[in-house]
Amino acid sequence: MLNRIIAVMSLVIADMISLLTALYVAHLSRFFLENTSLFSGYDGHIERFFLSGWLFVIFIVINVSLGLYTKRNDFWEELRRSYLAAFLLLIAVVMMLFITKSTEEFSRTFYVLMFLNLLWLMPLGRVGAKKLLYILGLWHIDAFLVGNAQQVEKLKKDLAINWYLGYRSVASITEAEIVFIATRDMDVDLLEKLIHQYKRHVKEVILIPYLHNISFANSEIIDLRIGRMSFINIQNQLFIPKNIAIKKMAELLLIVVMLPLTFPVMLMIALAIKLESRGDVFFKQQRLGKDAEVFECYKFRTMHENSDRILKRYLQEHPQEQVHYEMYHKYKNDPRITRVGVWLRQLSLDELPQIINVLRLEMNLIGPRPYMLSEKEKIGENVETILHVKPGLTGLWQISGRNELSFKERIELDVWYIQNWSLWLDFIIFVKTFVVLCSRHGAK
Repeated sequence: MLNRIIAVMSLVIADMISLLTALYVAHLSRFFLENTSLFSGYDGHIERFFLSGWLFVIFIVINVSLGLYTKRNDFWEELRRSYLAAFLLLIAVVMMLFITKSTEEFSRTFYVLMFLNLLWLMPLGRVGAKKLLYILGLWHIDAFLVGNAQQVEKLKKDLAINWYLGYRSVASITEAEIVFIATRDMDVDLLEKLIHQYKRHVKEVILIPYLHNISFANSEIIDLRIGRMSFINIQNQLFIPKNIAIKKMAELLLIVVMLPLTFPVMLMIALAIKLESRGDVFFKQQRLGKDAEVFECYKFRTMHENSDRILKRYLQEHPQEQVHYEMYHKYKNDPRITRVGVWLRQLSLDELPQIINVLRLEMNLIGPRPYMLSEKEKIGENVETILHVKPGLTGLWQISGRNELSFKERIELDVWYIQNWSLWLDFIIFVKTFVVLCSRHGAK
């Protein structure tokens, strides 16, 4: 109990330091902007912007309401809640200034800068605080894991890797503060018995449903209290027209913002390709789009012109490469690739021209991988689900192993993405794509 109190107080202090730092950085930034012709009238008295201390109180209340001190989430879910907390704080401040008719007395730019600073300071402060608590042994919650041996072992590894959650596996229920029950293949009567048994020893019993391609994050739970029954409404998220429209608008906006950066990069790559080898800059290949419509997918050329002849001779000398291709649909050591092509593929920059396909509304920025025409039959029973949405320049497959994944694993990831899509999931994939590209994990 003492550890939990210390942990909560540490997170509160970390958030207060983050807010205070955000205010002072906003103060310095506002002073800098005062030197430009667009801004004027900042008096420099930062204490006024604390709103007599109410700013800090409101921030804590918002964080408490979002469960930032009581619930344990992974980094990405907590990042989402932190961003929401910063946004709600900005809204609360604007409302206070409007109600008190003080909008002309305070710099609105200052509070916008405060909000922008909180977007990076708050997550940074929380990671630092939790890491320190973890090292000191104050962030652990002892968890007893129940299920068959294979499931328990996997869960134990997952919890050990995700230190941010702070759960630590223990061997006995007498040591535990919480119980995880992995329910795959478990008899319903046994499950009810275990829940009843463990609820007498701990406050929380967490069920892990282990439904293969379904996440309950976007599910709607309908509780029939009189009938003592609950319905769980699960939908293919990218089958819903509203979600498709939201995704399309968000991605087109992001593409427009990215173009000033990506266009010069594409020009430099095109020049490098031309200088090294003969042939077109772009490689065009027919791929399967939405509803199995065929489109020309753009990529930077990464192979020599006479690639077919080079490959034929290589496979005659290395027949084991054909076996590797049957499993991964890629060659382990492809002799057709140019020196620039090797570099482009390692960084996945060869796929950058697919931005053209996105602008032509043939692809999404994020989505299932664009499958070749010859792969349609191999997709199997999931073909209707996968081809119901537009393929993506990057996706869950890109950040989950890339070329280390088998063809079957890629299909499973694509189906999971379609069924469990959210705008926040797209944001995570977009950010992690850059992390994966920089680390070159799974690159070929």
